[in-house]
Amino acid sequence: MRRLLVPLLLALSLGFSLGGCGWAGRHDEKSKPDGFLLQGYVSVAGAAAGITGSACLAPSTVPDVYQGGSVRIADGSGHPIAAAELNAGVLAPDGTSFDCNFAFEARNVSGSRAAYQLSVGDRPALTFQTKDLAEGRPAVIPVATATASTSPS
Repeated sequence: MRRLLVPLLLALSLGFSLGGCGWAGRHDEKSKPDGFLLQGYVSVAGAAAGITGSACLAPSTVPDVYQGGSVRIADGSGHPIAAAELNAGVLAPDGTSFDCNFAFEARNVSGSRAAYQLSVGDRPALTFQTKDLAEGRPAVIPVATATASTSPS
C-alpha cells in the first residue's frame, strides 16, 4: 500500500502544479505558452482642468481617441496581429496642466516577438520592447492636441 501511495502523491502534485500554470491539456505543444498581458494607455494632453481620477473626454481637436476606440497592435514589421479597445478617459495631472488617459489591455499576447508597434487613430505607430511590456510596464502612447498657428502667413 505504501509503495502505491508515493507515486500517487507525486502524480497528483505534478498534475496540480501543471494545471495551475496553464500547461495541462496542451500535450501536443512543444513549448510552454508565453502569453502575457499587454497594458497601457493613450495620454491626450490638453484636457480641461478638474478632479484627478474623474471621467474626461479628449479635446475636440483629437476626435480619434475616445472610449471604445481601437488600439492596433502589430509585430515589429508592422503586420497587424491584434487590437485593443480604449476604456473611458480618466483625468490625470501633468505638471501645471491635465491629461485625459484612456487605458487599454490585450490578453495573451505572445512574448516570442522582440517588439510590438502600437497605434491609435491615424497616428504613426510607436515601438515598444516586448521585454518591458511582459514585465508589466505600460505602453504609453502620448497624443498632443493640435493648436492654432499664430505665425504670420
